[in-house]
Amino acid sequence: MADGGRSNKDIAMRLKALIDALNDNQSQFSARVGISQPALNNYLKGLRRPDLDVAINIQAKTGVTLDWIYLGDRSGLPARLLEILPSLSDPDQRAG
Repeated sequence: MADGGRSNKDIAMRLKALIDALNDNQSQFSARVGISQPALNNYLKGLRRPDLDVAINIQAKTGVTLDWIYLGDRSGLPARLLEILPSLSDPDQRAG
């Protein structure tokens, strides 16, 4: 099952869910993945999408897949992340 679509807003929704699942704040997450806080803020607002190098850093530091970041495809996520990341395709999870 997929977690939303491919738009910048969909990617922002997934990044917000990842930050929450990791119990990070924005400052902690930006330091974890090696990006500036203003860049992360642009991603979370849906103004920009992470370029491939940034997405690879997110993948390497958190374990999510590029398919999940960009497409919402949960099929390749490790079991530990499947347990802590909400299914964003569920309307009740998206609203919360």
